[in-house]
Amino acid sequence: MSLPRTIAIIGAGFSGAATAVNLLRMGGAQPLRVVLINRSGAMARGLAYGTSSRDHVLNVPAGNMSALADDPDDFLRYCRWADPATTPSSFVPRRLYGSYLEALLDAAEHAAPESVTLERWAGEVSAIELAPAGQSAAVRLEDGRELQADRVVLAFGHFAPGKPAIRQPAFYADRHYVGDPWSAAALQRIDPTEPVLLFGSGLTAVDGVLSLARQRHAGPIWLMSRRGLLPKAHREQRAVLPPQEAQRLFEAMGSTARSQLRALRRAVLEHEARGHDWRDVVAALRPFTPRLWARLPTRERQRFVRRLQSFWDVLRHRCAPEVHARFMALIESGQVRLLAGRLRDCTVTEGGVELAWAPRGSAVEQTLRVGAVINCSGPDTDLGRAANPLIRQLLERGVMDADELRIGVKVDADGALIARDGAASPVLRYVGPLLRARDWEATAVPELRMHARAMAERLLEELAEAAQAPP
Repeated sequence: MSLPRTIAIIGAGFSGAATAVNLLRMGGAQPLRVVLINRSGAMARGLAYGTSSRDHVLNVPAGNMSALADDPDDFLRYCRWADPATTPSSFVPRRLYGSYLEALLDAAEHAAPESVTLERWAGEVSAIELAPAGQSAAVRLEDGRELQADRVVLAFGHFAPGKPAIRQPAFYADRHYVGDPWSAAALQRIDPTEPVLLFGSGLTAVDGVLSLARQRHAGPIWLMSRRGLLPKAHREQRAVLPPQEAQRLFEAMGSTARSQLRALRRAVLEHEARGHDWRDVVAALRPFTPRLWARLPTRERQRFVRRLQSFWDVLRHRCAPEVHARFMALIESGQVRLLAGRLRDCTVTEGGVELAWAPRGSAVEQTLRVGAVINCSGPDTDLGRAANPLIRQLLERGVMDADELRIGVKVDADGALIARDGAASPVLRYVGPLLRARDWEATAVPELRMHARAMAERLLEELAEAAQAPP
């Protein structure tokens, strides 16, 4: 029997775990060794599903959260083992989804053919060195271990929220600043009687507000974002736009940010005039989003990100109805207050933190005193700002490159990394939310499960072709 081919997957959140599951389920034509490497020992969790708070629920209904592209009801069945009352429209805790991914990975490992094995490595990958021939790589960990791999799949997800540019950036090392809005220990250190500023007003801010409310925070909670937009809610009942109507909308949207905005507005107005909901129109665009994004030249993509992305995110990425209701109740009570503007500076004083900020449309600064600042601005996507040593090494070597908009990583149609010189890597792959540079729609499970399956299929095809090639 020939020696097994080795595929290393770096990152064991959703994308890494789902890719490993698909390799285990589809492999067997030849000996295969899958090595799943994660910074911590918690496999199949990642940032999104590592939370233990019952306030943090999925933003997608259970019926659309299967990790298996070929089995759409897999997660729903798992939920019903724990709670038979779960419906396809239920919004369940994120921690349950983490348990589901762990169980799915274990089941795929136990059911895999004898020729396909899974290894779980806990550790930080510090470097990847490509072989001189370019057909394999050495994966090196900080603890000195090294792994020779035929293919390496980078499956890292989102980075920590980016810090706002302020006049005194040294503030970010102060105890009054919380950079991780999901850190229960950091939130518990905040004086419950003090006002708090949450920088950001999106879904991460909703998590932060509900976490503070859970620990009975009594002081005012300020939300600050550039435009002052708030998340929308999913509906209790879902509806679908007729396929032919969705196709007509896609064809009418054109190849500029302005034409796409006009077509979307027109479609929403027409749909609502017939007594329907705007969410039907936004959902209907989901299968077409990669092609709509591909239509836009770089200049139009820049215009979209600069002027329209905030509005699109509010419409596209919604929260569970019950979560939205609790969040809005806190706003209506007056405890949670919204500020539209830019943060200019943070100065630590004896009484806490004095903020300097400029309201939207004004250059005149105002001040606000709070006891703590929590960064809820959402994940950073700029590879150049990532603190990860592996990402820095790959960027410095030129084997990985950020896209022009700094929203993701450059890859080809098969997920191969595109180097600084424009060449696609024969060894290095990427799967995860930074595919948004190529497809835009690449942050939610319904898209990522398709990417994970396609990645596994392509890797197995490549290794089969390599096995048949002459020496």
